[in-house]
Amino acid sequence: MLSISEIYEKYKECGYQVSTDSRNIVPNSLFICLKGQSFDGNRFALESLEKGAKYVITEDKSLKNDGVILVDDSNQALPDLAVYHAKQIPTKLIAIGGSNGKTTTKEICQRILEGHFETKSTQGNFNNHIGVPLTLLALKPTTEIGIIELGTNHPGEMNYLCNMFSPVSGVITNIGKEHLEGFGNIEAVAKEESEVYIQLTQSNGLAMINLDDLWLSNMSKRLSNKMTYSVLDESANVYAEIISEMPFLNFKLYHNQEMIGEFEAKIGGAHNLYNILAGICFGISVDIPTKSAAESACEYIPTNNRSEWIHYKQCDVLLDAYNANPSSVEAGLKSFSTLEGKKIVLLGDMLELGEAAYAEHKAIFELSQSLNIDEAIFVGEIFYEAVGNYPMKFSNADTLLAWLDTHPIDCNYVYIKGSRGIKMEKCLEHFKQKGN
Repeated sequence: MLSISEIYEKYKECGYQVSTDSRNIVPNSLFICLKGQSFDGNRFALESLEKGAKYVITEDKSLKNDGVILVDDSNQALPDLAVYHAKQIPTKLIAIGGSNGKTTTKEICQRILEGHFETKSTQGNFNNHIGVPLTLLALKPTTEIGIIELGTNHPGEMNYLCNMFSPVSGVITNIGKEHLEGFGNIEAVAKEESEVYIQLTQSNGLAMINLDDLWLSNMSKRLSNKMTYSVLDESANVYAEIISEMPFLNFKLYHNQEMIGEFEAKIGGAHNLYNILAGICFGISVDIPTKSAAESACEYIPTNNRSEWIHYKQCDVLLDAYNANPSSVEAGLKSFSTLEGKKIVLLGDMLELGEAAYAEHKAIFELSQSLNIDEAIFVGEIFYEAVGNYPMKFSNADTLLAWLDTHPIDCNYVYIKGSRGIKMEKCLEHFKQKGN
C-alpha cells in the first residue's frame, strides 16, 4: 500500500480534484470510495474509472487496475489526505463555528474577501466529518484564503474537525440551544464550540469575539489575540448602532470608536448584524478598509431558505426554514415583531432537542403570544402537543396547506421558520397559487 505522501502525489496528478459521487465524476479526478449506512462507494470503484476518474481510493483488495489505490479504510483516507494537504499549501485558513449563523457568516465573509483574494469556502453547509475534509481538498496552492465552516451535533465532533487544520483566524458566532438531543444542555454546547478557541490558541490565530454573547465573552477572556465586535458595547473594536432592523438592517458602523459611516444591508434582523460584523472583522484582519468590507457585506443577498424575503402580491414572506433551534427562533421572532403592519408567523417544530423539546416549544409559543405579532400558526407534532388548546395548530405542513386553501392569509408580512425535517418551505405553495 502507498504511504500518505505517495497518495498525495497521485492527488496532485489529478489537479487537486476529488470526486465522491460516481454519478458526477470530475474528469481526471481522484475518486474516494466512501462508505455509509446505506451506501458503499467501493462498489463503484471501477465504474468511476470508466467514467473518467484518473485514480480511485478503495479498500476492495479484489480490484486489479493501474488506477486503483488500495487502503485499509477509505473513509479514513479522506481526512488523512485532507490534513496532509492543508499542511502543504500556503492558503490562509479561517474557521467558522457556532450555534447559529455559521453559513450566513461564511457567505458574508466570502463576499468581502473574494474581491481582494482568491478565496474558496465551504459549499452550502457541508460542514461535517465529510464536508470539512472535502472543502480542504478543494483548495489549490493558488487559493489565498480558505473559509472552513465547522458544524457539530454531538460531543467530540468539533475537536475532530478543528484538529484537521491550523486556522489563522476564526469565530464562534454564538452559543445557543442547538442539537440538545446530542448535547443535553447549553453548557455542553459551549464546551463543544470552545474547541475553535482552543485551536486558535494553539495556532496563534486571531479570534473574532462576539462580546454580546455572555458565553463567548467569558470564554474568550483568556485569549490574547482577538478582535471584538458588538451592537451593545461601544468599546468593541467593531461596533454597530442599529437604526432599524427590519425588513432590512440599517446601521451606523464604528471601528475603534471612529465612525465609518451609515450602511443598509440586504438582510434583516439584529441577529444577522452579528454575522455582518464578524465578516467585517475578517476583512479588517487582512487589511481590507473597513468601509469597503462593510459595503461588500451589505451586498450579500441571502438565498436557500435563509432569512430570504420573497415578495408576493398579497404579502411579503420572510422564509427562514433551512433550520431552527430555540435560540434562532427567539431571535427571529423578536426581529420580525418590529415590523409595522399586520404580521403572521408560521412556525414548524424545532428538531433534535431531546428531552428539552416540549419545554422549549412551549417557551417559544409563550414568547410568540407576548410579542407584537397578530397571529401565530404552529406546525408539527411537538408544537401540536406543547400549545395545548390553542386552535391554530397543525400536525404537518401538508395539513396546514390544505387548511390555507380555504383560509387564505391576509396580512402585510409572513414569517416562515422551522427545522428542515418539517419542510415549512412547502407553505410557499399557498402564496404562489394566489399569484405574484
